[in-house]
Amino acid sequence: MKPTIATESEQPELYALVKLERPAINSAVDKMAKQMRGLSDVSQKVAIAQLTATWALANYPEDPDIALSLTEAIRHQTDIYFREVTEAGARH
Repeated sequence: MKPTIATESEQPELYALVKLERPAINSAVDKMAKQMRGLSDVSQKVAIAQLTATWALANYPEDPDIALSLTEAIRHQTDIYFREVTEAGARH
């Protein structure tokens, strides 16, 4: 199942929400990353995958197909974020 991708013009309220919450997002990520410091790189990957799956299933406990679609969308968003960060780094 291919994830649905919404552009900023299609979903301005979502983009605005993320922009507004960016400091809290960054803080949460920093805290989660600190919790995983003692784990190997493989175990960190497993922890992130388990967190993602648990969160998706908690949101859609009655519909595993939609939960799976959500995890695919998260993977896609990860790719987008990775590209943005590496392109920004290349410019500096």
